[in-house]
Amino acid sequence: MDKMQNRLKIGLFMNYLVHGFALIILTQNLLALSANWHSSLATASFVLSGIGIGRLIAYLIMGMISDKFGRKTTLLIGMLSYLIFFIATPFNHQIGLAYLLSIVAGISNSALDSATYPLFTEFNAKSSSNNILLKAFISIGEFILPLMVIFLKDNQMWFGFSFMLPAIILGLNILNLMTVKFPKANKQQNANETSKLKLSGIGKVMATGALLTYGYTSMAVMIWFTQWITIFANSVGFNDWTAHFLLSLYSIGSITGVISSFIIMKKFNVRNHWFLGMNMLATLAIATIAFSHISTVSLIAAFLFGFSASGGAMQIALTILLSIFPKHKGLFTGVYFIFGSLASFTVPIISGLLTKFGSAHILNADILVAIVGLISAIIIFETVPQTTSLDQPRQQINQIDAQIAKLLEKRFQVVEEVYQIKQTQQLATKDENREHLVLQRIKDLTRSPHLKQYNQNIFQNIMDNSKQYQELLKTNGKE
Repeated sequence: MDKMQNRLKIGLFMNYLVHGFALIILTQNLLALSANWHSSLATASFVLSGIGIGRLIAYLIMGMISDKFGRKTTLLIGMLSYLIFFIATPFNHQIGLAYLLSIVAGISNSALDSATYPLFTEFNAKSSSNNILLKAFISIGEFILPLMVIFLKDNQMWFGFSFMLPAIILGLNILNLMTVKFPKANKQQNANETSKLKLSGIGKVMATGALLTYGYTSMAVMIWFTQWITIFANSVGFNDWTAHFLLSLYSIGSITGVISSFIIMKKFNVRNHWFLGMNMLATLAIATIAFSHISTVSLIAAFLFGFSASGGAMQIALTILLSIFPKHKGLFTGVYFIFGSLASFTVPIISGLLTKFGSAHILNADILVAIVGLISAIIIFETVPQTTSLDQPRQQINQIDAQIAKLLEKRFQVVEEVYQIKQTQQLATKDENREHLVLQRIKDLTRSPHLKQYNQNIFQNIMDNSKQYQELLKTNGKE
């Protein structure tokens, strides 16, 4: 079973590596694709809005299919849809069919999300750490693709090879997942769950409005950047390698930010402060990129923008929203992602219209989106109290207890060795001198003067149980 589950997990992560390709593959190849479609750059950019339409159409439908017909069916729908998108797009020469294929890509995204996130909650593993890895694999895909695109361009090779690589990965992964047994759905009832956050009526309304607005802006600010950064960089005089490497550094920053957010959230109760700080940094970073026009400064800012804008802030906001409405987690998860889908639909249209004013100014509007997101983050910070739930510290205690239990088990294994030696040398079970030395050592090792006595009491109890265990071994030996 563990082997099957590992194969399933690897398959899910590989899907999101491919998804990382899909998120930016149209924009990274937009010039070549617009030539294929016999259209202007502005017209070609409208095709990108089809991804948002596909997501809007499919999120609720795929969620119902996932619950009724199973995660495997939904997952295969998403994978097969993506396969069609990757194979057909580079060969297509019609703008209408290109728009339809982008809708298919949006449907694929919704199907993968509707199957994958519930699947991880049904594993005997922590879904939060798995979600972190999903985000990391997306970022890896976003890092690899720009380098591949510029390699193909420099070597005058067909741009369609950048579509064929994810298609091959998908094809192999479909064969892998078709033979894997999926876990049964774990249906949990949340009817009696209540929010631990103390919010007034108007505070709840303001927080909810700000969180849903952030669901739009957090997605919009990332889409705007990933779709236009390469073209923007070329328009301000950066060479091709720098223009594409900006997106790769953004992806590296995203991976770093996700891991940092995970560690910070796990170790410290600073969720709201970290969330606000991330949004401040994102706004500063995108403004630096838009106005600096110095390659070194822009490269550093691109990393920081990925770290902050794509480093887990969107997931933190969703967590806050679900803590306000714990009885309706499924509903508000869908609503939150629908706002993100609206961003996928509207950003390509708005940014496409703004190209008429010149690509060198295309990121200025992204600064405005970031500012709106920052205002939403400030409202969330002011209206939603820092979590006082016992869940986080208790989770930490559980983790520490698990480590202690393993160490105690090892200690008792050594106690067995001690018992054997004592039996051979005909020594007494109790050794008061040894106990005194152990307690003195524990006192010296304990840094806090207030805890010295407590730690000594704990270890005295451990030694007492060790002696009892040795007496048990002696009794069993006689029998």
